[in-house]
Amino acid sequence: MENPCLLAAKKYALVFLQNMKASRMMENSLFFKEMTDNQRRVFIDTVQLYEVFLDAHKKSLSYAGGMHWKKSKGREYLFRSRDRYGYGKSLGIRSPETEKILDEFRKAKKNFKERMSVLKERLKEQARFCKAAMIQRVPRIVTHILRVLVQQNLLGKNIVVVGTNALYAYEAAAGIFFDRPIMETKDMDILWDIRPKLTLLADDETEPGGLLTLLRKTDRSFELSGSQRFRAMNRHGYIVDLIKAEPKKVMTIEARRMGGPGDLEAIEIRNLQWLLNSPKFSQVVIGDDGYPSEMAVPDPRAFALHKFWLSGQKDREPVKKRRDRDQAMGVVRLVIQHLPQYAFKRADLKMFPKQVVKEAQANMSEIEGFPGFEIE
Repeated sequence: MENPCLLAAKKYALVFLQNMKASRMMENSLFFKEMTDNQRRVFIDTVQLYEVFLDAHKKSLSYAGGMHWKKSKGREYLFRSRDRYGYGKSLGIRSPETEKILDEFRKAKKNFKERMSVLKERLKEQARFCKAAMIQRVPRIVTHILRVLVQQNLLGKNIVVVGTNALYAYEAAAGIFFDRPIMETKDMDILWDIRPKLTLLADDETEPGGLLTLLRKTDRSFELSGSQRFRAMNRHGYIVDLIKAEPKKVMTIEARRMGGPGDLEAIEIRNLQWLLNSPKFSQVVIGDDGYPSEMAVPDPRAFALHKFWLSGQKDREPVKKRRDRDQAMGVVRLVIQHLPQYAFKRADLKMFPKQVVKEAQANMSEIEGFPGFEIE
């Protein structure tokens, strides 16, 4: 009869090997499933409709404000107002030409208003299809914020979304769904690129309007989070953090606010320049209310390398390190299987130090099917 201790040891070893195998299988499957044909159809239709809506909206901005006759010194002039404050310019004294300009302006503005109304109704209807097809993924507060940033022409220019929420853009582009555990988050990280000139529309409460003003357009309850002035929180506990890269030179002092003294103050974080210098990745995503929005994020390869780097930092919390690595592995597998146009080329990742790339490659070599880095 076999020794009971030996039997127990064998049983423990067998369970351990099975768990290791299951763990590898889970890591290799890393956590996603593909859209069905119907889901793809609904998603494509939604993206196309949203692109038509954005194009119409952009053109309708040419007719923002108004046009009317204005008297001065006994004569009438055609005045083009641009905003609620009455800023604008004169288009000339009243004449058949200026009367024609006014008539054409009013007709075009009416046509665009009607067109936008129709498109909004179509988006409302399409939102129901998105929910029925179960492709609504992104928290609606995120898509609401994104749409405001699009309207301000900030998304992809001055601002990109980083952190966990960026996974929604990658999965939408690939036509897959990541497993929910690696997607769960109660905050939104907004990375501010201070290099392009920042232009914000003025607001009644903040001159000029800042990020906090924009957040309040989506939810009036957003407030600065105590002493953490880089953070805003709404009444439901949803958090928005404004972050920026550390200046290249230690003694350099850069702007930290988009608006006035009451606005968020970006916290400076090391090595975010890797994400800022990577190519931008833009993708339409679907909010959990069924409505779409554009999302701008870093290149998925840059996201993966940065997450691998984070997972190796000694001062990083162990729970976050594991999550960082899982997210990085998931994005790499997504690229390999569904976005082959984003091959891992060293030339496309020059913004990362060689050692960071080398360590990331060691991690990626564990993934089945990883072809290695292309050297050019």
